[in-house]
Amino acid sequence: MKEVCKNYKPEISFCPKCNRKLVYRYPISDKVVQFSNGKKIRIKNLAYGCPSCRWVFVSQTANKLSLKGYTYSTKIACMVDDYKKKHWSRETICDFFAGKNIEISDRNIDMLYHKMQKLLALDGAVTIPSAYQKMIDRFSTIRLAVDLISLEERRYVLVYDFFTADLLAIRCFWTLDDPDLKVFLESFLKKDLPISMIVSIRKDAQLVPLMRQLCPPTTKFLSFNKF
Repeated sequence: MKEVCKNYKPEISFCPKCNRKLVYRYPISDKVVQFSNGKKIRIKNLAYGCPSCRWVFVSQTANKLSLKGYTYSTKIACMVDDYKKKHWSRETICDFFAGKNIEISDRNIDMLYHKMQKLLALDGAVTIPSAYQKMIDRFSTIRLAVDLISLEERRYVLVYDFFTADLLAIRCFWTLDDPDLKVFLESFLKKDLPISMIVSIRKDAQLVPLMRQLCPPTTKFLSFNKF
C-alpha cells in the first residue's frame, strides 16, 4: 500500500517580530503517526524561518496531531487516559484498539498512560505565565494554540506555546458546559494581556466563542489547517 504523506507549514506567512515573509527552512518533524481511525499517515512539520531575525516557526496543526516523541496520535493518548480512568485493563484496551486496526502493545499502553499523567500534572498557573513572559520578551506579543479533543464522555483541552510548540497544559472536563472550563480559560486569557493570536479548532459551538469573550477584542483567531 502506498504511504500517505501530509505536509504542513506554519499557519502564518510573515514574521511576528519584523513582518518579513517567512521562507522554507527544513522539516522539523517527519514521522508516521497512527490515528484513532486505524490509519497511518506520515506527518511532516515544515519549519519556515525569517530571513531577517532568524526565528523559525512550525505548523500548529502538525504539532498538535501527536505528542512530541510519540507515533500515536494525541487523541489515542487521550483515549488511553480515558479508558484507564474507567479501570479498563491493558488487555481490554489493546483488544479495543485491535478492533479498530490500531497496533499497540501492553508496553505502549503503559507508556502513553504515564506520559499523559505527567502532562495532566503540568501546573498551568506556572507554565503559562512563564511562557507568556518569554513571548513578550522576544516578540512583544502572546500567541497560543488551543486544541480540543472530544471523546464519548470527556473533553480534553490542550494549550500550546505558539512560538516553541511546547505543550503548556492539559485539562480534562466532562463537558464544555463544565464551570471549571471557564475558570481554567480565565486563568490565562485576559483582556488586559497582549494576546494577538490563537490558533484553534475550526468548528465548535462553545470553546472558541468562550475564548473570544475572554480575550482582547483585537485577538485574531485562526483555524488549524484541515487534516
